[in-house]
Amino acid sequence: MLREARGLSLEALAAAAGTSNQQISLLEAGKRRLTVDWLLRISHALNCHPWELVSTDLPGSLNARDLRLLKRFQDLTELQQTALLGVLDAFATDRHQQADALG
Repeated sequence: MLREARGLSLEALAAAAGTSNQQISLLEAGKRRLTVDWLLRISHALNCHPWELVSTDLPGSLNARDLRLLKRFQDLTELQQTALLGVLDAFATDRHQQADALG
């Protein structure tokens, strides 16, 4: 799911992870054991935390706006990402406070 959300083909992910597209295909199909080494290689290639590869609470699919937002976020520096997350947290907190005041 993450590979597809990032717009990567099997070949592109395989190249980034230093393996073959057949190995990635076997991993995705559950026909090859997903070891810690594979988790680290693939998560590094997908620029995500290894847990995201095995978590069951991932979004079903990302729409074009979600993908655009994710791409823009990933293009920011770590400092910019932290600042943006602070702003988003402030918006979310403000929204929850408004809902509580109305509720």
